[in-house]
Amino acid sequence: MIKTLFYLAVAFLLLATLFYSVELLFPSRKDKPLWRKDSRLDLAYWFFTAAVTKTIGKLVILGGVVACTLALGRELSPAVANGFSPVADQPALLCALEILIFGDLIAYLMHRAFHRRRLWKFHAIHHSSTQVDWLSSVRLHPVNEFATRLVQVVPFVLLGFPLTLLAAYVPFLKLYAILLHANVDWSFGPLKYVIATPAFHRWHHSCEKAAINKNFAGLFPVWDIIFGTFYMPEGEVPREFGAVGAKVPGTLLGQLVYPFK
Repeated sequence: MIKTLFYLAVAFLLLATLFYSVELLFPSRKDKPLWRKDSRLDLAYWFFTAAVTKTIGKLVILGGVVACTLALGRELSPAVANGFSPVADQPALLCALEILIFGDLIAYLMHRAFHRRRLWKFHAIHHSSTQVDWLSSVRLHPVNEFATRLVQVVPFVLLGFPLTLLAAYVPFLKLYAILLHANVDWSFGPLKYVIATPAFHRWHHSCEKAAINKNFAGLFPVWDIIFGTFYMPEGEVPREFGAVGAKVPGTLLGQLVYPFK
């Protein structure tokens, strides 16, 4: 446990050095302090999510993988990690692209589901920060995290995609999510219609009326364009952030139990 905490602390310091530097150089909001009054809460999430949520999540996903493998009549062996269907015979790059594209579609649909009334209280935790930056990306309720990742991964397991690629997929999503939440003004020009950007995702967190329930995609805005939820007003930036219609507590424990009240 001590070794795990040490690695988490080192990872935090490295990412903090990188992203705080980027936010200083290319700020979207220059009036936002680097260390917010609720940054301590997000720091608590950093350790809780990695030490608890991710550990349980890995066990849940591993259990799902084992169950799927056995249900498909396959033997549990190291060979399963390389895939077990014609899908796995494709070039690794093609498999990776399919996972990224269709995994993002699944994530888009799950994200929209968590904005619905019955699941909103779980996702409102993530939206509760009134100042969005790289560190606020880790503020996620475990139920939100478990459900999304499980639904994202299981279909690819059932289809026989290489588990080695799936094992790299989730960490990649986490790192990209950190970038999306950074307080930077990057929109990537015309590429904003192709790949999700910090400017794109900051509108998702806005509590301004026109921006509510917009920009759900985590990687490819094409899903928002197709389903009519794309919102990127020219020459504007969001000014107000927060969880609309939710009174979320300001403590880690309070937020963990909030959705069950």
